[in-house]
Amino acid sequence: MRKLIDDKGRIFGLISFIDIVVFLVAAILVLAFFMKFNVIYTPVTASTNANVSYTVRVPTARHTAANLLRPGDRLYSRDHGGAYMGTITAVHVTYAYATEPLADGTFVRGRVHDRYDVTLTIEVEGTTSGGRLFANRVVELNANADYRLFTKYNDFSGTLLTIDGGR
Repeated sequence: MRKLIDDKGRIFGLISFIDIVVFLVAAILVLAFFMKFNVIYTPVTASTNANVSYTVRVPTARHTAANLLRPGDRLYSRDHGGAYMGTITAVHVTYAYATEPLADGTFVRGRVHDRYDVTLTIEVEGTTSGGRLFANRVVELNANADYRLFTKYNDFSGTLLTIDGGR
């Protein structure tokens, strides 16, 4: 019969105690990494549906890009695998302006040539859950957040300005 720990410090003559400790630490780290990045958030509170209207500002768009954004177009999220973000209900186009510094330390505000700021009003069925608002149950809507969006004819980035309804 074998001794529990032999003269070289191995358990049953097969594996050392240090190897077992290293293996256990590695297994715990792998499990912790998996739990941190792969656990899906499941809200405890029930969700409620509501129609949500929000505005998105698309800064310094070219004239052709601004003309491709039309009421009635369906809007999708580039960052969330093409998730539906709503339907454009209104498009407001204004001249784009920028603030630039001068050599004396002052700033001047001037119009950007051939660029336009576009403000889109979008309506979508929203869901509130745990105090958070989601567009079409997928994309969380947050004021002042940047979103990469696209329609059938256009691809652009915009900043969400205001959210009405749903809360």
